[in-house]
This record gives sequence, C-alpha cells and structure tokens, in this order.
Amino acid sequence: MAQSYRQIYPKLAGQIRLVMTDVDGTITAGDGSFSSLVLEAVRCLEKQAIMVGLVSGRNISKLESFARDLGISGPIIAENGGVAKVSREGKLIDLGYNQQPAIRALEKLKRVFTDAIEDREWNKHRLVDLVFRPHGVETEELRKHVEDVELLDSGYVLHLVQKGVSKGKTLMRLLGEIGDGSLTPDEVVVFGDFTTDMSLFQSFTHSVLIPNPRLSADEIQMLRNVARYESDLPFGDGFAQVAFHILSARLDSGLKQ
Repeated sequence: MAQSYRQIYPKLAGQIRLVMTDVDGTITAGDGSFSSLVLEAVRCLEKQAIMVGLVSGRNISKLESFARDLGISGPIIAENGGVAKVSREGKLIDLGYNQQPAIRALEKLKRVFTDAIEDREWNKHRLVDLVFRPHGVETEELRKHVEDVELLDSGYVLHLVQKGVSKGKTLMRLLGEIGDGSLTPDEVVVFGDFTTDMSLFQSFTHSVLIPNPRLSADEIQMLRNVARYESDLPFGDGFAQVAFHILSARLDSGLKQ
C-alpha cells in the first residue's frame, strides 16, 4: 500500500542514481507542457548526479525532444516499453520487438468494428506499438477480439503492442547498459500516474505514484496497492514535490548539494 513520499528517508535518498518518470500526467499537466518547477527539479537532480530518464507511451522522436528540453542524461523508453535508447544521443537498442502483431490486431478491429476505430496519424512515427481511438465500443469488448497483443489504455488513446512488452521489463533490461553497467534496481526510483505504469511499480521496489484526478477510485486504489510511495500533489507539482524531498533527504544522508 502506498505511503507518503515523506517516508523516503536519507538512506534511500542517498543511494538513488536514476529517476525514471512517465511523462503525461506525471511531469506534465493537461496541456502537455513542463512547468518551471519541474524543470528546476530535473535540473537539481541531474546536478546531484542523479540521472533522469523518460518512460512513456509516446514515440521516440517526441521523447527525444522532451529530453533535450529537460536536459536529462538518462535512458529514454518509448511506446510503453517497445522502443528504447540508453540516452537521448544514443542509438536505438534492439529489443527484439516488432510492429506486426499490432498491425494485425488493428486491422482485425477495423474489420470487426467497421467505422468505430479511428486510426491516428501518429502511427507513422511509431516503430512497435500502434494507437487508435474507438467510438461507441468499450475497451473490454475490444479485448475479446485481440489475443496476441497487449491492449493498453493511456487515458488519451488506446495502444496495441506485442505481447510481453512493458515499461518495467524494458527498464530492467537496460540497467546493465546504463553508465558503468553497475546500476541496480535498488538505486532506481520510478514515477507514474496511470495504469500503464503498473509494470514499473511491480518491477521496481522504489516507486512513486503521482495521483491522477482523471482516474476512477478503483483505478487509484489499484495503483496504491502496488506503488510504494505517493505524492500529495498531482501532475508535475507532485513530481517536483518528491524530487525536492529526495534532494533534501540526501543532505541529511551526508551528500552535499
């Protein structure tokens, strides 16, 4: 059950080497922009040798742009774990995933639910998953017609991605490629706000839920049951709140700012 972020004590704060955060709803608000508070929090984390990385359902080119704006040095994981780079300047890592399962699933949904599936132009920039919006069809009904893919609801669009792909799994695979290769899961803190971040919370002990007002009470409770910590504030304000707490706690652990 998630507890207050204030329970991140100096010992833990002092061992953190990587912060991985979701983007939409976690470090942004509804308009998709970063506040000055988030920019300052990220800058301070990086200044203290805590790498910051992004893990999102967005495509890789958009995350590269965000990474430049934020000035981060950590990994970039796009398309819900389907695409990854160790850094914004690095090369794409071959994770062994492909787009064919998502293509087949989307084509089937279009056949079954004629005129109810709105394909998105965004797909031309995607390498592994595909996104769409349904009209008049519930997500659970759609799931009955796709078997070899994950159908994820990000709160903005629905995603189709090859079975077995997840944010948490891909981040765990990257640890040995980051920095000097010695990074351990206990030195990572992950941030998320939505059900698409469940795999991050399940894979990494030090996880922070940023409460999302758009979620139902049941969805919030489900995330609280998995995440270790929770911010008081939503969106980017919540991320900054926890980041500055971590930095303050590092002072108490004897690490200089």
